[in-house]
Amino acid sequence: MNLIDQLFRRPETLWFDSADGREGNFDAVAVSGGKRIPVVGTRLAREGIAFVSTVEVRGNELPLTFTIRRRTIPSRVRILKDEPVRAAKRILHRYLCSFTALADDDRDAVLRYVENRPEPALDEASLDDSGSLSPRVRGEIADRLVQLKRLAPPAPGMAPLIRLDAQTVRELEDGRRARDVIVHSRLRTAGNAVRSFQTKFRVYADDRIEVLS
Repeated sequence: MNLIDQLFRRPETLWFDSADGREGNFDAVAVSGGKRIPVVGTRLAREGIAFVSTVEVRGNELPLTFTIRRRTIPSRVRILKDEPVRAAKRILHRYLCSFTALADDDRDAVLRYVENRPEPALDEASLDDSGSLSPRVRGEIADRLVQLKRLAPPAPGMAPLIRLDAQTVRELEDGRRARDVIVHSRLRTAGNAVRSFQTKFRVYADDRIEVLS
C-alpha cells in the first residue's frame, strides 16, 4: 500500500461505532487479576460486548461470563476502549470489547438475542434419551469426574468408561428445563483396588452441566 492509499484509506469501523447490537442490562462477571468482578453488561453484538464496572479492570484481554435469556455464556474478550462514566456521584468504568473466544452455539445464542429472535423449540424426546447427550456434555462430565478423582483420565482417542442413567425432563422453579443424570464411574487406586462412584449431574437444555452430588 503506497502513501496515497494510506492517507485516504477509510478507518476501520468498530462494532460499537455503528448501530449494531442490542441495548439492555444483563448480569456478567469479569475475571481480572485472578479475581471475579461482578459487572453489568449494557450492549451486546455479534462481534462484541459492552459492560460497566465499579472498579477498574486490569489487562487488555480477560475472561468474561454473561447471562442472557437464562443462558450463561463463557467468553474471552479484548478491551478496545475504556471510557469513564459519571453516575450517582461516582465514576464507573465502561468497557467496549470484542470477542476473542466464543463457542459456536453460544455465538448463535448471542445472534438470536441481538436480533430478538425466539430460542429454538426443545426436542423433549431427545432430552429424555441419555444416548442423545452431546459429545460436549459427555466430555464435560468426564472432565468433571477426573477433577473429582472419580475417574481416571481416558487414553487419547478412547471414550471414558462411564454409564449414564438419565431421568425425565422437568421444569425448574426459575422456568428452565433440565434433567438429572446419574453417572456411574470406577477408579483403580494405588493399591490396585477398584472404587465405584455414583455422581449426580444436572444437564440443562443449553448443554450446561452442574454437579449435584
